[in-house]
Amino acid sequence: MLMYRDIFEEEMNRDTVFRDASKLMPEYVPQVLVHRDEEFRQLTRFFKPVLENRSSQRVLVTGSVGVGKTALTRRFGAELEKAASSRGMILTYLHINCRKDRTIYSVIAKILQHFNPRWPYHGLGPEKLLNDVVTYLNSRDAYLTVTLDELDFFVQQNGPNLIYSLTRTAEESGGPNRISLIAIARDKSFLRSLDAATQSTFMHNVISLDRYSASQLRDILASRLVEAFKPGVVGEDTIELIADIASRWGDARFALELLWRAGMAADAEGVKEVTPEHVRKAKAEVYPEIKRETLRDLQLHEKLVLLAVARKLAISKRAYAFTGDVEKTYRVVCEEYHEKARKHTQFWEYLQRLGALGLVDIKPSGLGQRGQSLKISIQEVPAEWLEKEIEKLIKGRAT
Repeated sequence: MLMYRDIFEEEMNRDTVFRDASKLMPEYVPQVLVHRDEEFRQLTRFFKPVLENRSSQRVLVTGSVGVGKTALTRRFGAELEKAASSRGMILTYLHINCRKDRTIYSVIAKILQHFNPRWPYHGLGPEKLLNDVVTYLNSRDAYLTVTLDELDFFVQQNGPNLIYSLTRTAEESGGPNRISLIAIARDKSFLRSLDAATQSTFMHNVISLDRYSASQLRDILASRLVEAFKPGVVGEDTIELIADIASRWGDARFALELLWRAGMAADAEGVKEVTPEHVRKAKAEVYPEIKRETLRDLQLHEKLVLLAVARKLAISKRAYAFTGDVEKTYRVVCEEYHEKARKHTQFWEYLQRLGALGLVDIKPSGLGQRGQSLKISIQEVPAEWLEKEIEKLIKGRAT
């Protein structure tokens, strides 16, 4: 019987497809943010007066989940500190997640702790803590830029007082306003709870991040691949499938999670290549969307067409199969089950219905060949699992 220490050492010494899996984690901020150069440039333009005139700034960054809001602001903050230092300016960048630090007190205490972890802030109110921050900055002729991540959530829970405090305390001190703010939110709707002056400041400095397209997600995955995996273990087919799946939401975070989970699945099998089938397994783990009831309700020939797609993908180990190849496999499957294959028009109608149900994904191949102009994929579950489930259902009807 293996001891826990033996298991631990066995796993530590196991071969892996990864070079550094941490490069796929949400907290990792790459040196280069693929497809976010223009947004970085916009942030730089907004903060140019901060470096040139020692003024303060307020900027709002919006966008849905996984579009790079946090990575963009963290990378910008790191570069802002370097740019300030090269100009003889003391500037600190802090990134605070307002879903974790949920009160005004905890946010301001976190700022204070950064400058002096031993500061006796316990028992003091948030106003006194913030006054101490301002006094500290004034005494050192220093500046602070704070990103308040998920500020919309914070304002919904606590109201707008945190923003008022950070923008007004410095003004009331009589000195220069040394605190700049970057707010991160899903959208601009939370601004309605702010006063007109603060609302106006943010509304004029908004950077909206669009969702990523499939081609942009491919570029992001290809870039991160180099850092995270050993050479040659992840093929283009695998990357394309992940990008197509994640492009429904334009979510790079989800795409990277799928890639990580697919790599873990490959490691669990002890193989040296991350295949499209590993991606399907990963997708089924994260968001299983195909239910057995949906498969059971399909007509017989819809099941046969779906079985043909699953078999073709399982045998080829590719992300996609061409329409013409699937139709040939469908005819073979019909022979196997003693069914007369339907004509091409009917086959195509079955395929379209499967697409409408979300069981297969259909996209142009770009090859322009007659009968092979479309690519068919299964994105939600492993092809091998689907093949077995359909076979059970077809055989079950005869018993």
